[in-house]
Parts: sequence; structure tokens; C-alpha cells
Amino acid sequence: MRSRACPSENHKLSNFLFHRSAMFKSTAGRRMIPRLVDEGRTHIQLRELPRSAILTDLRRLCIRNQLIGVTDVAIDYHRFLPTGRAYLTLAHTEHLHKNLHALDNASVGSLPIQAVSAPPPRSGHGQVDRTGTQRKIFSGNGPHGGISSRMKHVVIWGLPGQIPGEVVENYLRDFRLDNIDNKSGAVKVELTANMSSFYSRYLVRPTSTAEAHRLVRQLHMSYFQPERWGRRYQLRARVVY
Repeated sequence: MRSRACPSENHKLSNFLFHRSAMFKSTAGRRMIPRLVDEGRTHIQLRELPRSAILTDLRRLCIRNQLIGVTDVAIDYHRFLPTGRAYLTLAHTEHLHKNLHALDNASVGSLPIQAVSAPPPRSGHGQVDRTGTQRKIFSGNGPHGGISSRMKHVVIWGLPGQIPGEVVENYLRDFRLDNIDNKSGAVKVELTANMSSFYSRYLVRPTSTAEAHRLVRQLHMSYFQPERWGRRYQLRARVVY
């Protein structure tokens, strides 16, 4: 003879099923009903990306998830190092919610990512120093690090803190470099206000994408002037996409 559930148990079960149903309806509603804050937006911000992700990985993401109307893919940088975010620019606002829905449960390099609508990202283009030198200061912040030519810039860090650009250029004399600001081939990435460091960071622009990758292969994880400094200054280098 089967035992009958007591009324309190039946009440708890019905409440559980009701709340569960409401939760799924709420989630579905958020996905299907455009939010007012999304109106007119043509950018999607991707979050929690692997720091090793490059533009090729993000383009594959767009193809794999069948995104439509994507006109630009940009990795977000802080001082020319990836922040773990990126931006997709869309041709029309009507593509926004279709693409956000397509990016549900998306992943890059087997890691799950998040996709949200976003306003146009702020770019950190080089600005002129008004102290009298009239040189450009590159912050390296924002999409593409705020630079125009893609995959032809390399950021190098781990150098001595007070090293001048001329010494960096001479150290890289075996590589073919273009001038960045019409004056020098190596530009220091300045620290933000009220910050100091024993190390410095420089931006260089090789003459081609192939030369940029060659520079990174040879320089990354090597030591700066080991005959003088030993293993004190280990260098890091990566291409800015």
C-alpha cells in the first residue's frame, strides 16, 4: 500500500515547480525582449577571454557561431597588454540581439566567455606631449591599443626603468623597424599618473607582420644585456593586434 504525501509536502513541491517555471520564463524573456539600454547599440563586448586570444581566434568565434553583420573585431588593451575583453562592431543595430543570442554558451579556447551589448569603446590614440617635446605619448589603452596599423607593432617590457629610446633602438638594430612618431623607432609607454616602476615598456613597429613575429620569437623570455646585467632583466614581447 503506497503512502500518501502529506499536504505540506505537496505544497512545497508545487511552490518549487512554480518558482522554477517562473525562473525559466524570466530568463527566456530577458533573451527575447530587447532592453531599452540596448537600443541603437552596434557593439558587443566579449568578456573573460583568455589573455592569449588573438584576432584569428575571435574571427573563428564569429564564424563558428554564425554571427551576422560583424564589421570589425578588436582586442581591448591596457598599456598594450590584453585585458581579457574584446569588441565586435556591427553594421546595424538589428543584428545585436540575434548575435547576442548566438553567443549564448560561446567559448574561446575551450573556456566559456560572456557577451553583452556595449556603447562605442573609448580609444586611447597617441596624444601630443605639451611639455615642449611635441612627441606623441602612447597610452596603449582601448581597442587595438589605440593604434591604426594592425599586427605590425610589438610591445616589449621588462627593460630597465630609465633606459632611453636610443639604447632600445640600438639593442634592436638587427631587426627592421619603422619610425612610429616620425622621430624614433622605439617609443616609451608612459606610466599612468602617480605610478612608478623599476622596469620600462616600449612600443616598436617592425616593417612587416612577419618581422614583428620574428622579433617576438627571438626576444621573448630572453635577457637584456646579460653580459652586464646577468638575469636581472628578463624581457617579454608580444604582437599588438
